[in-house]
Amino acid sequence: MATTIIAGNATNGAAVSSDNTGTLELKTGTGAGTTAISIDASQNVAITGTLTVGGIPSGGNYALVQYTSPTTWDATAKKAAGLKAIKVTVVGAGGNGGPSGTSTPTATAQGGGGGGGGGSAVEYVPAASITPGSKTVTAGAGTNSFGPWGTATPSSPTATTTATAGSAGGAGSIPAFGAGGAGGSGSGGSLAFSGTSGTAGEQVAPGVGGGSGTSAIFAAQIIIGGVSGGSGTPNSTYGGGGGGAGQRNPGGGSNPGGTGGPGVVIIEEFY
Repeated sequence: MATTIIAGNATNGAAVSSDNTGTLELKTGTGAGTTAISIDASQNVAITGTLTVGGIPSGGNYALVQYTSPTTWDATAKKAAGLKAIKVTVVGAGGNGGPSGTSTPTATAQGGGGGGGGGSAVEYVPAASITPGSKTVTAGAGTNSFGPWGTATPSSPTATTTATAGSAGGAGSIPAFGAGGAGGSGSGGSLAFSGTSGTAGEQVAPGVGGGSGTSAIFAAQIIIGGVSGGSGTPNSTYGGGGGGAGQRNPGGGSNPGGTGGPGVVIIEEFY
């Protein structure tokens, strides 16, 4: 006979009996009882009836919000709703493409360089590190950021995740092409990326927009600059650099560069 614990025995109350088989049985009910749980010598567990597990916290809900203009994020309301943690992704805006130079009646003004891509940073913040109140979201043009959220983390000692914008491409001149703009950088995150620099203007493609530098987050959109005599091409990708303007043939004014893509702040909420 196995070792047996009998609960609710109408004859003699709780009872324990044993032998040398190495099996543990838990019985419930009256009289001899009915085996509810059995654990054999190999640690295999058999349960009769329905297993109900309590004490597991609720959760599993997820929400994603993205911002392309300045706003605030209400930590008080989020925490009251059961917020467990957030993942913050910040991408700086792309730089504008450079303009072409102004030509003369006899000289060609060269094209502008491509704008640099914005930097980016990613940080995971547990709810315990977020103090109540409104948190600042700086999104859209220029440098983008989120925070301070409250308690600093090892990867973000300022409790703010930031991504700077790419620089504008250089202007063309007579006789030089414009230089490419430098990429931005990310900080205050467990992951940080630098934006790709724009390329200088050239004869065939007067300026190439820098990639957004966020290929691990967004697919980079490379923008080719304007054709001869044309304006630079805008970049619609988050953090993508604008295309440089095309060269300006003799007798014309300057062409503008293409605008860079906006920055973005993405907050993923876990409940």
